Amino acid sequence: MEYRRLGGSELRVSVIGLGTLAMGGQAYGAADDGDSIGTIRRAVDLGINFIDTSDNYGFGRAEELVGQAIRRRRDDVVVATKGGTPWDDQGRATIDCSAAAITEAAEASLRRLGTDWIDLYQIHVPDLETPYEETVRALERLKEAGKIRYTGLSNFWVEELDAWLAVDGVVANQMPYNLLHRDIEAELLPYCRQRGVGVIAYTPLLMGMFTGRISPETVFGQGDHRASYPQFQGRPLRDSLRLVSRLQPLAADLGLTMAQLALSWVVSRPGVTCAIPGARSPEQIEENAMAGERVLGEEVIQRVDRLQVDTQVETPRTIPMKVVEVKEWAGRRLAILEVGVKVAVPPDTRTGDVIGMDIVTGRVSQLGGE
Repeated sequence: MEYRRLGGSELRVSVIGLGTLAMGGQAYGAADDGDSIGTIRRAVDLGINFIDTSDNYGFGRAEELVGQAIRRRRDDVVVATKGGTPWDDQGRATIDCSAAAITEAAEASLRRLGTDWIDLYQIHVPDLETPYEETVRALERLKEAGKIRYTGLSNFWVEELDAWLAVDGVVANQMPYNLLHRDIEAELLPYCRQRGVGVIAYTPLLMGMFTGRISPETVFGQGDHRASYPQFQGRPLRDSLRLVSRLQPLAADLGLTMAQLALSWVVSRPGVTCAIPGARSPEQIEENAMAGERVLGEEVIQRVDRLQVDTQVETPRTIPMKVVEVKEWAGRRLAILEVGVKVAVPPDTRTGDVIGMDIVTGRVSQLGGE
């Protein structure tokens, strides 16, 4: 397993980490706690030392499972979690990075994880209503108390990241990155390299699309959000599977599985520190871990890129969401969406409108009213 320094920190993390979203039992349907704990422990056995979770994965359940799994191996693991998205009384993840909310969230994460410290505490998404200075003060107090070692961000694009760095430094930024979602290449990756910020790639397998185990006949179970995700339907699915079929011979020539090729491609890109694919069984994490031993050369990366471009995969990413509340703050018009999140919207947006949200970038477009 290869290890890399995370930004300007003293943390050395495995290039293949473990993401625990699926273990919360919401995004991909019901999860077996025993399998989840076994997967985490097997990951550590294989040299994967970076375990990423969040307080909103299964309303904190994923954090509890991470805590149980690493109880006797805490010093072998770099624990990363995220806060700033508390759930409301309707069970929706909201966005609140106020000092009180972050302090409460970090304390609750420590309890669920069963640890005295969190190695990397990340702000899950930008809060458009809380000044970054307020959030930073809360994080600094947690650092001073020894409860978190380093701070990071998640889903901060260049504009938001630049504004944050004007207030305080961070060691990492966690962003979506895979063979089809390559938005960070244009500006964010070069910017992070220039500023010494590590990049943690999430959804590196595009929710299982690049594992080689998805087919046109795949049926997603109850609670699996891929059932309504546009990339897993119709032409986009057929296009994606055609790309997989074209990449598999290359993977075989390299002695890799499809998943290993996709993961190796991600962690071989300049500026990417590590990738955090999910896994739900020890067998899956064993396959993923091997990708950490195979950084690809430039020639192979170019072959993958040519196949990706030539295949011309349709990649729809805009999902319609209803606006349930509109407010003004600091000269901007903000909307609360039906899923609970808060986004900046055009000035003419009204309650009841349906807007389109890009699920990769978070950017919105006007679709219409009721």
